[in-house]
Amino acid sequence: MFDVLDPNSVRGRVYRALTRLGRSGVDRLGDATGMSSPELVGVLGELAELDVVARVDGAWLAHPPARVMAEVLRVEEDRRAALWRAGTELDELYRLTHRLGGRPEVEPVMDLAELFVLTERVQERSTERVRWLDRPPYRSSPARFTSQESLQTRRMAAGVRYRVLYHRAVYDDLDLFAGVTRMIEHGEDARVLADHPVKLLIGDDRIALLVPEPARAGVEGALVVHASGLLQAFAGLFETLWTLGVPVSTATPATQLSDEDRKIITLMAAGLTDEAIARRLNLSRRTVVRRIAALLDRLGATTRFQAGVQAANRGWL
Repeated sequence: MFDVLDPNSVRGRVYRALTRLGRSGVDRLGDATGMSSPELVGVLGELAELDVVARVDGAWLAHPPARVMAEVLRVEEDRRAALWRAGTELDELYRLTHRLGGRPEVEPVMDLAELFVLTERVQERSTERVRWLDRPPYRSSPARFTSQESLQTRRMAAGVRYRVLYHRAVYDDLDLFAGVTRMIEHGEDARVLADHPVKLLIGDDRIALLVPEPARAGVEGALVVHASGLLQAFAGLFETLWTLGVPVSTATPATQLSDEDRKIITLMAAGLTDEAIARRLNLSRRTVVRRIAALLDRLGATTRFQAGVQAANRGWL
């Protein structure tokens, strides 16, 4: 039913015309679409079977697009889930028939397309937790970001816990930060660190994806790491960095800290400069410097990072 929303398909043309015109008969729809009555009757019958349109008192009426979109997405999710199940079975069969002396602990990732597939696979196969060191550069398309949000939301709904440690650059991209906020609302546990050197995705304690030099072209040096001492070392690296991160929270700020001060200290602890904070919050640099000095004094901190940790410990973030 995916072509229902495609204005270039026959079904899409009819549904779009009916949505625009409202309740209509076949003759009126024929004038709007340029289609013959017999052809329209056939297409309307197909749309009715898909529960996209309905016939009411001899006329045709389109169901709301939001409802149709939800059904299209549900069908797509079912299709993707079936493909993952089939792919997993084939992958296990492949590994079984090609295993000679056991699976190697480390395998290279050949190209960006394979990395995208493996990123989804790690999440699909995780049953308990996903740990993620996320940092730029980002080479995904907007459509892939949307697909990732959908996948993560579904996996979290299935009980998989996500802990994601973002690079401070997440604050520089409004669309990316909006996505982070949505994921937090769905249950993601997110923190920000001023800097971390690699991209790392760990599924349960069974498999990891490592991109050791994200800034280099392509995915040169990227690895799949299976359950091993090396994977345990990467898990330990994640946990250490996690303790250093500053929580990203969408909760109501504590009463002892103003909303503006909370924003300042969150951005400050994430590593943004005074100028960047001023631009972000539409304040003068002088005001930001004065407010930061006051916050450091209140927290008994001598560095921005210490201030962020202290504020998090006090529940200010």
